[in-house]
Amino acid sequence: MNSVAAGWQSVVNSEPNAVAVSIAGMLIVFFSLVMISTFIAALPRILELLAKVFPDSDTKAATDHDRVAVAIAAALYREKYSPSE
Repeated sequence: MNSVAAGWQSVVNSEPNAVAVSIAGMLIVFFSLVMISTFIAALPRILELLAKVFPDSDTKAATDHDRVAVAIAAALYREKYSPSE
């Protein structure tokens, strides 16, 4: 227990404003961590808004390719299984 008291006593003796500087530093770190966690929590909503403003062209291309593949499959099915005239 003496080493902790001696440690704080040496900090106070070496710098008169050491406790105030320590508290200010802890508050800066705390508020920085709060801001980071708030940003991480809000990130999904931010990305949804950005997706509406800047749509992904790869998604549209994939949808178009899927539609073409379905059309080809439907044509091949009709050709193979439709009654011959």
